[in-house]
Amino acid sequence: MENELKVVDIFIGTTLRGSAKGSGRVMYIMRTKRKNGSDYEAAPQIVEYDNTTESESVLRAIRDALQRLHYACTVVIHTECSNVAAAITQHWPEKWQHDGWKSAKGNPVKNAVLWEMLLQEVEDGGHILLAESEKHEYAEWMRFNLPLKRALKDIFAEVLKN
Repeated sequence: MENELKVVDIFIGTTLRGSAKGSGRVMYIMRTKRKNGSDYEAAPQIVEYDNTTESESVLRAIRDALQRLHYACTVVIHTECSNVAAAITQHWPEKWQHDGWKSAKGNPVKNAVLWEMLLQEVEDGGHILLAESEKHEYAEWMRFNLPLKRALKDIFAEVLKN
């Protein structure tokens, strides 16, 4: 049990959908278990991007979250962005990297620079990266808070005010 990596869940939501470029926000919440079994949840992080897509904003959020980890972890990404989740689950970034950032059809990989940075963070940190494409437990809360001019940073304060 001592050699098992700590599990960190990263829940991601974005105001963007699909491959159309636009301005939008992305939010992520990191959660892990304390030694006593209780959950530790970091305050939500919110970033706004211009001229980006859903996949780009999700990849940036993953990279930013990985940069906050100070030890090797099993990282589980929870996102409704099926493209990013499928790529992680199927280990496509490793294949793309091996193939010079070309897809199976020989086309340049979209967001190759972001994927390469993400792979570097995973390798440098010694992480295991997993993903689930799903409507996660924070999805509705994120949908409500992301469009607000000032989304509250304290998830517990917002939950109590409902």
